[in-house]
Amino acid sequence: MREAPHHAVTVAGIAGMVLSAALVAGCGGKAKVTDTGYAGTWTQGNERIRSTLAIVRDGTSWRTRVGVRSADRSFAILSGWDGRGEEDQDGAKTYDLVFRTDTDEATGHLRVTCEGSPADPARKPFHYVDELRVEPGGIKLSAFTVERDGQRFEPDARPRREYEKVSDAVAEPPPEGGGR
Repeated sequence: MREAPHHAVTVAGIAGMVLSAALVAGCGGKAKVTDTGYAGTWTQGNERIRSTLAIVRDGTSWRTRVGVRSADRSFAILSGWDGRGEEDQDGAKTYDLVFRTDTDEATGHLRVTCEGSPADPARKPFHYVDELRVEPGGIKLSAFTVERDGQRFEPDARPRREYEKVSDAVAEPPPEGGGR
């Protein structure tokens, strides 16, 4: 869930999210948006770039799918439910990504860790950890960067992004037993 371009952008199969939005629009209604905790589809961004985060409960753990796409389609981050993903710039893969979601035992908040391995050895690998917090009312989700490439951020200095819930459901839920 990186920000544009401190290397590139934030953290979803975008195709699935677009399909979900199209289905909702085609049905003439709005997607159901209630306080389901973390579960559902969340989005943030602007007219230049949009980030989507899909979250599902899988037994006692959580899974996330991340997608980011620029309006001109020159930049994208896409991941599957298995946590594997990639970052693309101008049609070329720039990073292989691995996302891992777990629960912080001390706070009960979800944490998403991302490891980025560059396709080009001239680029540096990266690592970050974002803490997710559902705000009261259940339709806003705050993502705080708690660590980036070994640098830890104190609570008041943490980079923060706010997502808005767009659906209680996710498009193309994960298959039984894992997978993309």
